[in-house]
Amino acid sequence: MYKKALIPAAGRGARLDRPNTPKPLVDVGGRPIIFHLLKRLEEVGVEHAVIVVGYEGKKIERQLAAHPDFNMKIELVENAEWEKGLASSLLAARGAFAGSDEPFLLAMADHLFDAELVAKMAALEIGDDQIVSMLVDRDTERIYDIDAAVKLALKHDKVVDAGRHIENFQGIDAGLFACKPAVFDALEEVLEGTDGEPVDLTAGLAKLGAAQKVGAAYVDGALWFDIDTPPMMIRAEMAMRKQHRVQTVLRPEFADASDVKTKKYTFTTGKPHETDVYVQRGFVRNPDRLQLIPDASASSPVYVFTDTKVNSIYGDDFVGGLKKMGYDVRRVVMAEGEEAKTLENYTRLVEHVIGEGIDERSILISLGGGAVCNVCGFLASTLYRGIGLVHVPTTLMAQCDAAISHKQGVNGARGKNLVGSYYPPISIAVDVEVLATLEDWLIPDGLSEVVKHALGQDPEYLQYLLDYDGSIHDPDFLETVVRKNIELKCELMAVDPKEYREGMVLQYGHTVGHPIEFLSAYDLNHGQSVGIGMMIAARVSRLLGGCGDDIVELHERLIKQYKLPTRIPASIDIDDIMSMMRYNKRYLTEGTRMALVDGPGSLWSVDGDYVIPVSDAVLREAIKQTY
Repeated sequence: MYKKALIPAAGRGARLDRPNTPKPLVDVGGRPIIFHLLKRLEEVGVEHAVIVVGYEGKKIERQLAAHPDFNMKIELVENAEWEKGLASSLLAARGAFAGSDEPFLLAMADHLFDAELVAKMAALEIGDDQIVSMLVDRDTERIYDIDAAVKLALKHDKVVDAGRHIENFQGIDAGLFACKPAVFDALEEVLEGTDGEPVDLTAGLAKLGAAQKVGAAYVDGALWFDIDTPPMMIRAEMAMRKQHRVQTVLRPEFADASDVKTKKYTFTTGKPHETDVYVQRGFVRNPDRLQLIPDASASSPVYVFTDTKVNSIYGDDFVGGLKKMGYDVRRVVMAEGEEAKTLENYTRLVEHVIGEGIDERSILISLGGGAVCNVCGFLASTLYRGIGLVHVPTTLMAQCDAAISHKQGVNGARGKNLVGSYYPPISIAVDVEVLATLEDWLIPDGLSEVVKHALGQDPEYLQYLLDYDGSIHDPDFLETVVRKNIELKCELMAVDPKEYREGMVLQYGHTVGHPIEFLSAYDLNHGQSVGIGMMIAARVSRLLGGCGDDIVELHERLIKQYKLPTRIPASIDIDDIMSMMRYNKRYLTEGTRMALVDGPGSLWSVDGDYVIPVSDAVLREAIKQTY
């Protein structure tokens, strides 16, 4: 019914604030907002779209010219006075509709609509006594930013008033209209008495509404988004990804055949797991100071897994001390670091332990850094479908992060920690005295996880780290951060052990950090890679509007203060990083999702969701800025 459409796309979109990007070109669902709108209009038969541009109009023009998918005619009209408001931009297009009485669709360039809403408006016949029919959402409870929304007073399916400050309102302007050309006259009358002040479309709607010239069509539960702010952009992205996931397959009516009866049964399993975490100096050399093995396992075979370096320093004291107490202890020595975290090594260790012999109450003890904890933990979770596990972490990284967890696992051929499980240790015992024998580089490596918790979880902890001006090797400082990190991690483990909500802070900096670590062939250690990953994450948040430049600068200051890199080595290719993103555990077919911050010590959440969807374009730009 409508062959033409008018799309005002001249404004800057300051509330969304994407640097150097006009709001219609903000990427949602894999392409700019305005492209989604044009596709919807084309689907309902629009043959000619008039787009008014102003702020960064040349960018919009170039994007449209480069897009091959539209079969409709696209006409650009430039409004040099776009800062005078939406009414001015609409009037700038008046010439494109001159000489015709045909009605047209008017759609906001920063809105996304379900197909059914555009189809509804395209089938709408404007009444003889009306000049405009507009899409109205009467479910005002679901409007996220009600203060900024254009509110509508309704009477008998007509809009009688419009404005942001109406107190007695029954609906919200949804940004899609069917208009007769006479709408331009009403806008011109409104502009005449303004002395050049910016005027919104709302003033024209209010004028026409008072004259009973505006009809209402209703949203009735369908989805639409006014993408004015970063949270609304994230909501739209989440909705589009969810919709894509559901619509990927045909969804038949799952009804029972007439000759088949189905009975559904349900069972619920599991109970809370309690893990004790001890912090004590000196027990690694004197294991008789702390009970690590429960009495119920006293006579069962006990395995101590360690690496060559830790074994050379502490192995004899630790294993010998347990043997003196009468335990049946076997020592298993692995290679150091990531070299041990392979499926091949896991398989070899499974056969070794089973060959040596265990029973259902056997205990596996990890004595080493994160790699030893991960491998030993994965073994414990899978042998006999789960036997006792105790972590004794010996690196700052493990004491602050890797060991204080249910996460156990090994690396795959395409990335880190691709195979593993969530499995609770019986206990975790931390001896900060062993940090004195660490190589110097392992202290900044572990402090990356300290910085992570501060930036994403605790503003006071963040300030403590910013203010600290002593040596990062000072034993008292190290004990302070170990204890604080354990405290913070215990808080998260209590409410979100699998890191779906608040626990996503544990993934901060890791989403891109892991690919960088892997692509460096582990020349960059884990902490260095996470430091770079946090810089990228901060820039992603800035590009999405979640934070400002001050947060990016704060990241750079803190990460450098604790001797970690902030730049990606030139030897690592950006295309390789992007290709590796699909092997992150938070990746879905619809794209990358990340933990991001929106302020000092604050993880960004939208509607209670802490996993923020990120487009490839934004991620690539953030990575480029970090070389």
